[in-house]
Amino acid sequence: KCNKDGTQAISGAADGSCVVWDLNNGIRVNAMFETTVFHDILFHPDESQYLSCGSNFKINYWDAYDGSTIRVIEGGLAAMTCLDIQPSGDFFVSGGADKLVKLWNYDTGLPLKIGRGHSGQVNKVMISPDQSMIVSVGSEGAIFVWKM
Repeated sequence: KCNKDGTQAISGAADGSCVVWDLNNGIRVNAMFETTVFHDILFHPDESQYLSCGSNFKINYWDAYDGSTIRVIEGGLAAMTCLDIQPSGDFFVSGGADKLVKLWNYDTGLPLKIGRGHSGQVNKVMISPDQSMIVSVGSEGAIFVWKM
């Protein structure tokens, strides 16, 4: 995933590494390491932090300056597979192998709403452009639209 101006990209890998790349110069800007298989990672809208999830059931907040861990929250009862965040950065949504879609308060790290309905792993979540809905896609082929 890329930052707002497209000058940096962030990638997560199965070896437990996340790397932030300077796309203009082709160099590594930052690296973070965790004992997990990273499934998703994204930039916070103000680009001061990164948010990641993986096979260790956790959601990590990372400092963009030095790559240090800011906060770790228990994301669910199984691997966390996908994330999306509001443009304001106030709320984010997660999906996981526990078949749940969760809306979180970014600052408190607490879930505000939990969506149940998928019969398979949640593979993708997205907040609609008008921020009124969440769309989730499961491994069973179902597409759900949730009110925020």
